[in-house]
Amino acid sequence: MKKLTTLALALALSVSLAACNKSTGTTATSSSTAPTASTSSSTPSDTTSGSATGDSTTAATPVAVDQSTPEAAMTSWLGSMVAGDGKTVCELMATGGKTISSIPGAAAACGKTITPMLDQLKELAGAFQGLKITGATVNGNKATFESVTTEPALAADVVSNFKAVRIGGKWYVTQG
Repeated sequence: MKKLTTLALALALSVSLAACNKSTGTTATSSSTAPTASTSSSTPSDTTSGSATGDSTTAATPVAVDQSTPEAAMTSWLGSMVAGDGKTVCELMATGGKTISSIPGAAAACGKTITPMLDQLKELAGAFQGLKITGATVNGNKATFESVTTEPALAADVVSNFKAVRIGGKWYVTQG
């Protein structure tokens, strides 16, 4: 049963990230001078106020955000996923070497796509309580999670499918 739950979560995360990446369309390759939306890495944005990233559900429990290392960014991202915090999930993602929040319209599209999916993942939050990730393989401004150690162990199967990229001194989750 645990393997099935892990596989379902990994699939849901992959689909949601792919959907967010796709929602950026060709805009992701155009030049943008917009800065990253978040300047603080200590707490997520307010999820109770109206936002362009989706207001269709009740406010999620905020997750402390740390983008100082690939492991910390992945922990924040996955924690935000299972907490149902679509706005923070999107703020922690990148595509095409740019943060989702720096691409015009991408954050709103990401939030609209991902928020409904997150409601289904909330029931898995208990399985990821106390999440710890160590041992990402860093090569310059890119990192992989194929050889990480996680607590709980089932998280390794989920995060091994993703990568991280450093943009402006902060780490973001990406697929490639």
